[in-house]
Amino acid sequence: MAQSYTNLKKLSDKHGEIEFQAEIAAEALEARTAEELARAAEQFAMPGFRKGKVPHHVVREYVGEMDLLEDAAEEALREAMQEIAADEKLDVIGRPQLTVTKLAPGNPVEFKIRYALAPEVSLPDYKKIARTIGEKQDDDAVTEAEIDEAVTRIRTMIAPQAEGEKQELPPLTDEDVKKFGPFNTVADFRVQLKRSLEQEKAFNQKEMKRDLMIKEIVKAAKAKIPAMIVEQEYGEFVHDRDEQLERAKMPLEAYLKESGKTAEAMEKEEREIIENDIKTSLVIQAIRTKENLAPEEREVQIQIAQLKLRYPDRDEATLRRTAQALVLQEKLFALLEGTPSAKGEEETAPEAA
Repeated sequence: MAQSYTNLKKLSDKHGEIEFQAEIAAEALEARTAEELARAAEQFAMPGFRKGKVPHHVVREYVGEMDLLEDAAEEALREAMQEIAADEKLDVIGRPQLTVTKLAPGNPVEFKIRYALAPEVSLPDYKKIARTIGEKQDDDAVTEAEIDEAVTRIRTMIAPQAEGEKQELPPLTDEDVKKFGPFNTVADFRVQLKRSLEQEKAFNQKEMKRDLMIKEIVKAAKAKIPAMIVEQEYGEFVHDRDEQLERAKMPLEAYLKESGKTAEAMEKEEREIIENDIKTSLVIQAIRTKENLAPEEREVQIQIAQLKLRYPDRDEATLRRTAQALVLQEKLFALLEGTPSAKGEEETAPEAA
């Protein structure tokens, strides 16, 4: 298959970014423009003609030569970006940065394209780091005071107080706890409540350990993140943040005042978070590649079946992506924790009594 681009020239290759310039031949663009015109004509209607029967030269006049050219160029450039990356064997991350330098009827499209390259990740002894964190003793004992606090929360739910009102909470009775499940007495309920609190504490401590494992492994790893990717992610972050502030009807100045930060300090903090998120993703992928971690179809199918029960309205593609991510996550932590793989079974937080 012929290349969709011509006259490829490398302009720069440094700091994890590579830039080319290239062209799309005028003949190739004319063919695509004719295809765009034919598509437009299929839906075009005007007095005196049936839909799809308007002569192409009339459609061209109404649609506009430059609009047709831009649509044709957009499709051709999208294809060229993918071809250049494949032909040059580039390990690309993020979205390429495209600049059209010339677009005119009867001429080649001239453009520049910049790619961010996946950086080399230098991994630490991640198993040792994980083992050191995993060996720390957990304090998963539940005290009577913690049980009393949980009982107080339950009593408050049973007898909610108006704002500012102070009154004695009614004691939890045997009749109350019978409404919560197969409990005969408050003492029975406290026993089960203690078990539930122990499970919850153990789960939370395990999650905190896992989070710490990843943070420490990423901290010890080395990878130079291309600035282009950070800029892209930061631009999207700012867009989302500003939209949320607009919906909340909170000006950025008020948000900064409430957070007690300057605009410069907040931007520095946000960029550091974004760069760390990118690095985390690259480190996790590097470990998966090194350890050949991959979801088996049986594991994925088990996860999909479980997810369908909880999210019956989600489409199959979304369920599959989520299932694969969950399976890979459990495989990663099984590796780090030195435990058997979860075999696709999703771990969930314990339910409260």
